[in-house]
Amino acid sequence: MADKTVVVIGSGPCGAMAAHELVKLGVPVTLLESGSEPVSGRLVRLNGRNVWRRKPDENMHQGDLHVAKGDPETRWYYNLTPGGLSNNWTGAVPRFAPEDFYEGERLDERYRWPLDYEELVPYYALAEWVMDVTGDPYDRPLLPTGNFKYQHQLPKDWQRIATYAAAHGQGLTTLPLADGPPWMMVRRGTAFNSFTQIVQPLQRAPNFKLITNAHVLQLEWSGEKRKVTGLVYHDRTDGSQQRLEATAVIVACGPLNSAKLLFDSACSDFPDGLGNSQGVLGRYLHDHAKEWWWMESDKPLSPLVPSGYLTRKPHAQSDPLISSSWTIGVLNNKDKLRSFTPLKSKLLGVQVFGTMVPREEFSVQPSQEKKDEFGLPALDICIHFEENAIKNMADSRTHWLSLLDEAGYKGKIHQEEPRLIPGESVHYGGPVRMHNSPKYGVLDRWNRLHDAPNVIVGDAAAFTTGCEKNPTLTAMALAARAAHKLAADLKTG
Repeated sequence: MADKTVVVIGSGPCGAMAAHELVKLGVPVTLLESGSEPVSGRLVRLNGRNVWRRKPDENMHQGDLHVAKGDPETRWYYNLTPGGLSNNWTGAVPRFAPEDFYEGERLDERYRWPLDYEELVPYYALAEWVMDVTGDPYDRPLLPTGNFKYQHQLPKDWQRIATYAAAHGQGLTTLPLADGPPWMMVRRGTAFNSFTQIVQPLQRAPNFKLITNAHVLQLEWSGEKRKVTGLVYHDRTDGSQQRLEATAVIVACGPLNSAKLLFDSACSDFPDGLGNSQGVLGRYLHDHAKEWWWMESDKPLSPLVPSGYLTRKPHAQSDPLISSSWTIGVLNNKDKLRSFTPLKSKLLGVQVFGTMVPREEFSVQPSQEKKDEFGLPALDICIHFEENAIKNMADSRTHWLSLLDEAGYKGKIHQEEPRLIPGESVHYGGPVRMHNSPKYGVLDRWNRLHDAPNVIVGDAAAFTTGCEKNPTLTAMALAARAAHKLAADLKTG
């Protein structure tokens, strides 16, 4: 395979995972990263609890690459440094449930994923093992267990609430986290960072090459060969433009930047963006509505460190594609210290993620008003939370309090209803979506562009729909699956 180099764009979790699998399978890989040096932070973890953390949030950017065309407060957070958003994330990695892949079909065929849960299981396991995930070793309602190196279960006094949750068809358990070993002191702000823990070790492999300070500007399409033959990147070290040939390209720039790169790669055959013959590129954007509040219980409970996780209600109890999940944790450092002792607390912090239906009109498109630092169009982001998504978040508060009440606890929320802002969850998905039909998706079931099969989009941009679970693990599993398919295809020619 010496002449079959695959270029991977982006060293975030998805790009790193794709590169890791390709190198393992003997495929030569060149990974391009827009940033230069890894950013430092600090994490101290004692007996399975993160007791001190300093994340390098100064590298998070927001507001300079987009124009809000829907909700005027729409956000877009991104991080163009090695490791991407794994420099800043919480490390939550729940698997999707089997029905999450076909639930959308209740609404319309365009919302049916082109693959099933069972097809992803081996790749979920690969990603979980790479990230040293900690979690509950048992399946819970609507949350399959995973390939966990470390285990953690709910304190005993929470089991009563879990029993009442099960009566509603829900699971209450610990949140699967890429937390690594129970004892840790590292110079990074997160337990798992894709650059330090995947990419840097890959540099010892003879079939891997890393180029930093390389911001990709365009993929080059050959009309004669009917495929992408290379790409052009901006070298941040000297300001020059460099060309790189590639047998195949895996785009993993983050959901919106991946879509932007395809728009920026427009050519005579694809004047509206590479692979956009059906006009679907950028459409069906979705996000999580996110809110956080703290509450007080009339009776104390063991502090949840790591956090607890309440799964969604069964889909049959909700409108199609509308659901919520609850993450329950400690409110302050005092309660975190209590978790080392038998002491309990009446205070809880609760974060809720809610879903939305990805409409065709929710989109990112090249902006006519704003340019990026290279003179290329920024993105117009047209998205807002519809009434059913807003109502779902209000119902989620009511349901949680009702569940506590059934279990014998009276709870009171101490925060007014928050404003739901697109982008605040940093969970965008779908603008380069998968579907069996090119009418409804830019990608096929292997994450390849229908119109240019040697281009793979390997991040959450590929999601057909978004369920209520954190997206990173599923995006990494998709990237690993696509990498294995690509490696097999390269071997057979």
